[in-house]
Amino acid sequence: MKKLFIIAVVLLASLSSFAQKGKAFPTIKAETLTDKSITFPAAVKGKVTLIGVAYSKKSQDNLESWMQPIYDTFINPPKSDIFGSAGYDVNMYFLALARGIAKSAEKSIKSNMKKKIDSKLHKNIAIVLGDVKQHKSNLGLGAKDDPYFYILSPEGKVLFITYGKYTPTKMSALEEAIDEYSE
Repeated sequence: MKKLFIIAVVLLASLSSFAQKGKAFPTIKAETLTDKSITFPAAVKGKVTLIGVAYSKKSQDNLESWMQPIYDTFINPPKSDIFGSAGYDVNMYFLALARGIAKSAEKSIKSNMKKKIDSKLHKNIAIVLGDVKQHKSNLGLGAKDDPYFYILSPEGKVLFITYGKYTPTKMSALEEAIDEYSE
């Protein structure tokens, strides 16, 4: 009984470190495809931020299904619509967690990503090195086929989470959440 109680306390304590709604986004160091070092959430404080995370080949493929719609909506929206709206004013990053690669392989991975991904997105894509298991745990990532999306407040707190392959319904949910928190 005592062991069960201790396990429950440890489990509850560890859950509080996950990236979950209302909690601070965990500190993650990364490097963009334009070779800029960046630390989240410190680098994006002051503005609502959308972060997409992938940590396997399959989740990266599914994350890529989001890239063009997110680019068109949040990164490079039309200058104004028929109602005069100027679009969204948010930070946007896609993070690729590189699993247990040697530092020497980083250039190869980055080079391949640069070739495969449209250059207009390079400043918005970052590779995260280090302990992927720890990042997975801190972010509360589940199924490895799914990309995860986090909307952060200007203070770096998680406001909204969704995951999975792109659908218009999920994109609408992201837009609604950003609209709600950007007002």
